[in-house]
Amino acid sequence: MVTMVIYEDFTSFIMTDQHQHGLLSEGFARNWNENNFLGFEKKESVLYAIAQHDRAWIDIDESPIWNDKSGAPYSFHDYPIPIKLQFYRKGIDEIENQNQYAALLCSVHYTNFFMGMAEDHRIRRYLEDEKKRQTKLFDILNIKQTDMELDFHYQLLKFCDNLSLFVCMQEAGALDSGVHEWFKNGIKQPFEQFPEKNFQVEWSSCHEIIIYPFPFNDDFEISVPIRNVPKNLISKYGIEDAYHKTPIHFRTVKIKEN
Repeated sequence: MVTMVIYEDFTSFIMTDQHQHGLLSEGFARNWNENNFLGFEKKESVLYAIAQHDRAWIDIDESPIWNDKSGAPYSFHDYPIPIKLQFYRKGIDEIENQNQYAALLCSVHYTNFFMGMAEDHRIRRYLEDEKKRQTKLFDILNIKQTDMELDFHYQLLKFCDNLSLFVCMQEAGALDSGVHEWFKNGIKQPFEQFPEKNFQVEWSSCHEIIIYPFPFNDDFEISVPIRNVPKNLISKYGIEDAYHKTPIHFRTVKIKEN
C-alpha cells in the first residue's frame, strides 16, 4: 500500500499516516494465537516486516498533496505510479538493511499488488528488479519459494494489513451501506489453520470489532492516530497546512471474539 489512508464525510477528510497503519497491522500480528503461528523462530522478523512494510511513506506523508482530478488528497488508491514505485523500492531497501527475511516478505507483498499489470513498462521494470532481489534473498536465506512458513508469514502480513485498513478506511461503527466495499464479505485469507478461508469482521459498536473465526490469543485493544481534516480548513490553507493544523486524535478499538 502507499501513502495516506483516507475516507471522507460531509465536513472532513479522515486521514491516517500510512506508516501508522503499518504499525497498527503489527499490533494485530503480535496478538496472533501462538499455537497457530508457523515458523515461530522467525516471529520477530515477521513482526518487523508487518510493522515496517509501509515505512517508505514516513517522509512523504508529512506533506500530503491534492489531487485536482478527484477533488481530494492523494491516497493509496490514486498516487502516481512512478513515485509509488520509487518509494516501494526505497522502503524495501531500508528494510533489507535491517532484516533480510522481512525484506523478502515485503518484496513478495508489493510485487503481488501488480499481478496482471506488467504491460506498463514501469511496472514491468519494477517487477523484474524485485524478482532479482527475491532470488538473491531466497539464496542467502536458503529457503524456497514454496516454503510453507514463508507462505503463512506472507498471508499473515496481508491479513493484518487488511484488518488495519478495516479500522482506518471507514467510520468507526460502520454498518450495512457504511461498510467499505472491500469488507462487505469479510476478509478472505487462505490460512491452512482456518478452513473457512474467510473472516467475518464487523463493528459491534464504535469501539468494538468482532471477528470470526477468532485467530488471536484473547480479546485485546489497539489504537491508531488519525486526523479529521476539515474541508473548510483545506479551502483556507491548502491541504498540507490544513493537515498539520488539525490535531491528532486516537481511534481505540477492542478486538473481540463475540
